[in-house]
This record gives sequence, C-alpha cells and structure tokens, in this order.
Amino acid sequence: MIGVALFWGALGVVGYATGWQSHKRQAQDLLLSGERSVMQQAATQHRSTPCLVTDPQAGQLSGILKIPALHLTAPVEEGTDDAELDVAVGHFATSVWPGQSGTSVFLAHDVSYFVHLDQLKPGDTIVYTTACNSVTYTVQGQQVVQEGDPVANSTGPTMVLDTCYPPNALFFTTKRLLVTATEATVPDGGQSPGATGTGATRLAVPAEDQVSYSVPAPPALLAEGLTLEQNEAPMGTMTLAGQTSPTWQQSPGPLALEAAALEAYFGGLHATARTRADWWSAIADPSVPPPPALMGAAVTGHDAPLDVEIDSTDGSVTQVVLRTTVTLSGGSAPGTYAETVTTSVQGSTVRIGGWTLTPS
Repeated sequence: MIGVALFWGALGVVGYATGWQSHKRQAQDLLLSGERSVMQQAATQHRSTPCLVTDPQAGQLSGILKIPALHLTAPVEEGTDDAELDVAVGHFATSVWPGQSGTSVFLAHDVSYFVHLDQLKPGDTIVYTTACNSVTYTVQGQQVVQEGDPVANSTGPTMVLDTCYPPNALFFTTKRLLVTATEATVPDGGQSPGATGTGATRLAVPAEDQVSYSVPAPPALLAEGLTLEQNEAPMGTMTLAGQTSPTWQQSPGPLALEAAALEAYFGGLHATARTRADWWSAIADPSVPPPPALMGAAVTGHDAPLDVEIDSTDGSVTQVVLRTTVTLSGGSAPGTYAETVTTSVQGSTVRIGGWTLTPS
C-alpha cells in the first residue's frame, strides 16, 4: 500500500510539473507572437523618428526577457499577481525599468519560466527588449534569502530575477532565489540607448507624438490651485473628433491635453471670481474677453458632467471644447447657465479661446 501511494504520489508530482510547463508554453507562444508583432510594427513605422516608451498598466505586455544560457525567451507583463505570473514573467511595479538607474525586479514561478534559474553563472547575459530598445545585463551572482526579505535598490542600473527556492519545488517554500545582474554598458547620462521613457508599453510612441501641454498662468494664479484635484467638477466623457495620429491617441497625450484644458478652465473661473483682468489676459487669447456674468461670481455647482472634446484638423490638435451646466452665485447675473468653453492649442500652449454662458 505504501508503494502504491508513493507511485501515485510520484505521478501527481510529475503531472503537476508537466501541467505547468504545458500551460507556460501555450501562453508563451501566444504572448511572444503578439509582442513581436508590435515590435515589428514599431520598427516599420518609426524608422526615421525617435522612439519613446511609456509605462504599461497591470497585466499589459511590456517586453521580452531573454536568457541565452537557459535557452529562455519569455514575455514580460507589468505586475506580479497570479494573473501575470500564470502566463508571463512579472515586473515588480515599484521597481524601475531596465535601462534606468536603480534595480529592476522580475519574478516568475519556479515551475515555469524560472525553473532553471539556479543554473545561471557569473558572466551569463540577460537581455530585456522592448519595441524601442534592448538592454543587456551581465550576471554577477545569486543568493538565497527568506521570503519577504527586501531587495535593495542600487544607484546604478541593475536587475534582480526572483523565484522560489529550490527551483522546481513542488511544495510550499519559505526561501527565494535572487539572481543579480548589472547592465553591461552604460553610456554617459546613466541610461541605455533608447531608454528615454520610464517603462515599456505594447505600443511605441514616436517623439513627435509625445507632447506636454501647459497654460501660461502667472505664479499668483497658479497658487490658487488649477488642477482637477484642487477644484470640484464631475467629469463626463472625453471624445476625439477629427483625424489624429493613432499613436498619439494611445499615448499620454490626450490626457495631458485634457489636464491642461482643465487648468485653463479653472484658471478662468479663479481669475473672474477675483476680478483679475490681468490673470485672465495671461491665459486667454487676446480677442477673448471674460464673460460679464462671471466677473465677481462664484460657481456654486456644476449641475452636469463636464464633457471634454478634443478637435483635430489634418492630424493636428486645434482646440479642446468643454461643456457643462453651472450655477453662478454673486456677480451681475446669478443663475444657472449652459456653459461652453473652448481652449485653443498652439503647439504645446493652451489658452482660453472662447467662453459662452447661455441661461437655462
């Protein structure tokens, strides 16, 4: 009976490991195919333009990890929860990305991608590749630590691969294997070639599509607090009208532009509430006067969600239109108004381009 129990137990162990490896291979093939397609697309579209990368969200593909000595090519996803580690190598979200100063931390199950991690030796290479760049690391060594022990951050670009110890353990283990590697070559400036962003994403964004927007508000007006976090307004929907670059649409650009348009909007409200014509002139186009009903008035309620529309012509953003309903108190004409605010976009500068109030 003991022999039979051992026999079936051994079959269970083998089946568990085999199941993990089969699941890994299926996910590996699918995810690698998708990531390589994105890389090929980026290489084709942006041969003549600088390439930037942006932070991925949890569960999003971010790159490919290659360890030639282990014959390993693994997809990498942001995050280290089961949803990520069941199909990919996970990037620890609070650590830096390869190519930056600091320690990049990657985790994988010991019965999955990192099953042979203990076989790495000093001098072996690890390559992390995105749609924009490739960073090579050289293994320095390995150590075994207790579960929960912190991973020290470094001043230079380093990488730590983390898995359960011993690898291929089919039981609960309280120890972790850490493999440490340092970037092979670091040019002046402390970043790898092409590592111009803070992370990697499934879609590379050319430099001309990465625009930061600002409102020319004077310091005294900025001190009033012009962000959405500092002003109450229920947000509605954001729509993109006209033709814009697909990469810009999927970049941080639209949200950055929306934030700047909101700063111009709240700046206009603060300027008129304080009857500061100089503040208004600084953030509005020269031909746009402040609405008389706003002068000396306060918005005591946004009675409808604040909808944002970004308009484009011939691929370039021209204006942002904000629509809502407000209740004004004080001033020359208190009451409830349907409000439409247009902000003009000239390059990276956003100003008030129009402001209408219609009694409702």
